Amino acid sequence: MLLLTEEPAGPEVTRLAAMAGKYKVFLVMGVIEREGYTLYCSVLFFDPLGRYLGKHRKLMPTALERIIWGFGDGSTIPVYDTPLGKIGALICWENKMPLLRTALYGKGIEIYCAPTADSRPVWQASMTHIAMEGGCFVLSANQFCRRQDYPPPSEYAFAGLGEEPSPDTVVCPGGSVIISPSGEVLAGPNYDGEALITADLDMGEIVRAKFDFDVVGHYSRPEVLSLVVDDQPHRPVSFTSAAEKAPAAKSDGTAKP
Repeated sequence: MLLLTEEPAGPEVTRLAAMAGKYKVFLVMGVIEREGYTLYCSVLFFDPLGRYLGKHRKLMPTALERIIWGFGDGSTIPVYDTPLGKIGALICWENKMPLLRTALYGKGIEIYCAPTADSRPVWQASMTHIAMEGGCFVLSANQFCRRQDYPPPSEYAFAGLGEEPSPDTVVCPGGSVIISPSGEVLAGPNYDGEALITADLDMGEIVRAKFDFDVVGHYSRPEVLSLVVDDQPHRPVSFTSAAEKAPAAKSDGTAKP
């Protein structure tokens, strides 16, 4: 997790962009973003040329997250058309929001990224369902960490674990996974430690999956069910500059200077 002082500028964004460019990869990175005095749980996207593409802000923070993070809006639900496929992301439990998933399906997502903090086996069921529902590849990344990866007590305490765990105690076992549009697990889920999981994606599987079930195509019923997405940014304060206003007309019809 990173704290960004400004978006998209800042040394953190510059470093991530440089990494994507150095290793010639599309990088989808979860961060904690700051705008003004408000924090947002976000995902940043970078391309192999080292360029920042944009972001997704978590639309609905989960449970107690709402006292820490701000709420995203419909202006940051991007799907990027890349040579690898159309890439987008939702964060953790907002993946459970059917209409939000449908917005991504409507944009033609093919590589669906789902960074999470949920290491439970039931999360794997959700990822398999999304892959089959959307006819897309799902890439879900979760952290593997031990107690020693966090600040020491009493600076940092783990609730619900009873006694203070030992430094080697696993507090998040991971579960990163890659799933095909047919629901086949291509890599993972990994619960064995820090690891890099990889898979070859046959994009033809998307066509085959959608031949059977296209959730926003032949399997939709728009005359019965439909979704409207407001993709405009919502700002608490808007300013109209006097310099941007059109010149007022004089009584003779000509514009005032």
